[in-house]
Amino acid sequence: MSDVGRGVVFDLGYKPHEGERLGQRGAIAAVVKDGVRRVLGIRRKARKKVIPWVLVAIAIIPAIVAVGLAIFLEGFAVDTPEALDHAGYFDTTSTIALLFTALAAPELLVPDRTQGVLAMYASRPLTTRDYLLARAGALSIVVLGFMLLPQVLLYVGKAAVSSDGFFPALGADVDVLGKVLVTALAFLATYATVAFVVAAFANRVSAAAAIFIGVMIGSNIMALILVETAAFAGSRWSALLAIANHPGVIRDWVFDTFTENPLSEADLPQVASLLAIIVLVVVGAFVVYRRYRRLV
Repeated sequence: MSDVGRGVVFDLGYKPHEGERLGQRGAIAAVVKDGVRRVLGIRRKARKKVIPWVLVAIAIIPAIVAVGLAIFLEGFAVDTPEALDHAGYFDTTSTIALLFTALAAPELLVPDRTQGVLAMYASRPLTTRDYLLARAGALSIVVLGFMLLPQVLLYVGKAAVSSDGFFPALGADVDVLGKVLVTALAFLATYATVAFVVAAFANRVSAAAAIFIGVMIGSNIMALILVETAAFAGSRWSALLAIANHPGVIRDWVFDTFTENPLSEADLPQVASLLAIIVLVVVGAFVVYRRYRRLV
């Protein structure tokens, strides 16, 4: 009898899944894990590891040096270095976070879209919201990690050289950890939102990174020009365009410090920066979600 018209089954060697089926939560966790690995270059080519780990080292090494110097000078009864200042250290880590986010956010979104991987994610128990939250979670873990780790080192270092003793000093200064967390979240929310909006539309990782940095720098320049030269009523509120400076205002607010920038020059209330960040996050999330709803 002829085999024409009969189906033929080929054994391709695939093995069925025999473990626990983790469902939606497992899928989200897998996307987060993949995102962290991708951002840090884990299990990727060596050239993919260089830039992220160099930036991590730049963020952490100054804190290690400051703590070591403080411990060394303690034996000479010299005042502890100003580098142990938590608020001031954000001047270093915020710049690194800007560069890191410029590279990481496009790396999380652009390849999946341009290489047609989104269809594979859609075949899993993942919604568009789940996918975007997982990618944002991966970025948050890494960025917050290297913004907070140096601050924890400074916190422990200050306690180690305190004349009150290590553990009493930790307890007396514990409120600074809350201030550090609030400030780090402000930087993360601002940078990640703008970077994700740019990455949602750009088709190349390098182009998205360049556009993101251009937007952050250009908006500050535009705000400064408008604040100094504009003469129309309410022109001082144009300082709100200085997107990159809003987290710094939150830092000054919680640490009771002062930094000169377009927002302080316009004498805007600090709560305006908080509201600006919230609006930015809400609008940015809506734009990215709408964009991906059309793709997935």
